[in-house]
Amino acid sequence: MKKAKQPILYAVCAVSSFLFEYLVLFLLEFFFGAWMGEFAQKIVARILSSFLNFNLNFRFVFPRDESYGKSLVKYYCLAIPVMFISAALLDLVAKWVRIDELTAGCSRFAAAVLHTLINAPVDIVIAICNFLIQKFWVFAKKRK
Repeated sequence: MKKAKQPILYAVCAVSSFLFEYLVLFLLEFFFGAWMGEFAQKIVARILSSFLNFNLNFRFVFPRDESYGKSLVKYYCLAIPVMFISAALLDLVAKWVRIDELTAGCSRFAAAVLHTLINAPVDIVIAICNFLIQKFWVFAKKRK
């Protein structure tokens, strides 16, 4: 059970960050979707949720030997490229599923929900990769 604790805590923190990110994505699409594209929405939402995620992981998930500042720098060395990859993939998925055609004629609420939901498959794959990179690099314990 002890080995399962870290992945479970990571999953809880990741889900919390995802829910926060989805809330931000939904709000951005609902209020600013007419002039703010998927890519820009994803960048804003990811910046906010990544800071929350870092703090949750730093405090609750990964034991560490480095300071908050050093860990934060390493985290954003990972998070920044991932943010752009995620935003680009979200934009591609939105175009692939023709989200604008699907949401044409929908209420703003329904359109915002659909725009937000297309984010899930991309983020699930990214979360698995992020766990491994954070465990073995960002928050890695020094070898003695």
